[in-house]
Amino acid sequence: MLRDKREGFGLVSIAVHWLSALAIIFLFGLGLYMTSLSYYEPWYHKGPTLHVSVGLLLFALTLMRVIWRLVNPKPAALPNHTPVMRLGASAIKVLLYALLFTLLITGYLINTAEGKGAEIFGLVTIPALIELGPDTVDLAGSVHLIFAWSIIVLAALHGGAALLHHFYHRDKTLVRMLKPVKTDSH
Repeated sequence: MLRDKREGFGLVSIAVHWLSALAIIFLFGLGLYMTSLSYYEPWYHKGPTLHVSVGLLLFALTLMRVIWRLVNPKPAALPNHTPVMRLGASAIKVLLYALLFTLLITGYLINTAEGKGAEIFGLVTIPALIELGPDTVDLAGSVHLIFAWSIIVLAALHGGAALLHHFYHRDKTLVRMLKPVKTDSH
């Protein structure tokens, strides 16, 4: 029930998938909100701390997710999935991971641009590896914003495809990401 099987996903993959989705949506919303604040509003100073902490946790969760994928069997495609569907799903997943890692790395670089480490809720500090100049930090900020929007658009397409499979194709694509595969009884 915890591990993935050829028949479907286990509880760990499902939990990490939905935790990641919630964190991404939360970070996107908080990021948009923060950009609308003036210097004198309390969340102008509180928001970035929360944004960075959750972003660093999401980075760790995403690394764990990739490792988990490498050590677990990949669930088989459903019989009604055409080669084009499988290729499209794989391409979207790879693109989401690439965008997410780039987004998380640029967030870290923006936060540590002046040489100060990035903190996770004031408990752990991830040291700054490099300092960025003004032009480079602006570039990282632009990439961060563009990739954040890109992830939201791709995630919406990903969710829409899952709903299409559930309601139109009437297959178990969505259900497999909601209910863990059962363990064998023997």
